[in-house]
Amino acid sequence: MNKTEQIYKEILREKVVNSKDLKNISKEVLRQTDNKYLYRKYINKLLKEKKVGKVKRGLYFSIPLEHISEEFEVDRYILANKIKQGYALGYHSALELHGAAYSSFNIIYILIQKKDRFRLFDFQNLKYVPVINKYYNHHLTSVRYKNKTVIITDPSRTFVECLERVDLCGGWEECLKSLANLRGVKVSDVLEILAIYKNKTLELKTGYLLELLSKKSPYYSHIKNDKIEPLRPSDDWIPVYIDRDVTSKLRKKWGLYLPEGFDELLRGI
Repeated sequence: MNKTEQIYKEILREKVVNSKDLKNISKEVLRQTDNKYLYRKYINKLLKEKKVGKVKRGLYFSIPLEHISEEFEVDRYILANKIKQGYALGYHSALELHGAAYSSFNIIYILIQKKDRFRLFDFQNLKYVPVINKYYNHHLTSVRYKNKTVIITDPSRTFVECLERVDLCGGWEECLKSLANLRGVKVSDVLEILAIYKNKTLELKTGYLLELLSKKSPYYSHIKNDKIEPLRPSDDWIPVYIDRDVTSKLRKKWGLYLPEGFDELLRGI
């Protein structure tokens, strides 16, 4: 097996590689870490042979031999997990990997620190979107996906952050129906995450939804009212709207104006 074949084998094993991966491959196969030499002598050759494809600068994917003569579709989650190593997928993308998403999206959300942000880009009819999140490394979990490890927000953090950024979850109906299918939400973890955010409106939305889902979804039947009681508003709380653009009704217990028919969004789950 020559050097080009060895490098192809390593990229094939990883499925998607970034600059750091290529440096490691170069060190292992070529006994040096000059990526420019690697690109010039080997990667360009593999690109011409259509054994490797390019997503963007510093990001490549392997093409199995049986797919060289056709358009090869890269796996969205494995690709997203390689854009910025060590960061997690969140919001609707996390719901998808938790097996809870009500619908499939063509957008992948990657949590990122401001200093490591990248420009959103389109590839193979999918949009890869960075979301700056200063709590990027809290309450993460690793899932095994197609023999690879993908990092995502854990169920409790996914629950809270979907309510905080409903726009990144497809709107209220998609959000609620997806959260109703989300397993593994723990009240203790939810309270810990809310303590980090320090946002009372988010606390109220979370409390209301936990109470509602405890009656509607078997995955929340373990949640007792006394556990979410600390999330309720104070006596001097002024009720807030969660959506000012629609006709709403006051839920006094939780100090929220909710869109009319809000509870009915869960019908049919």
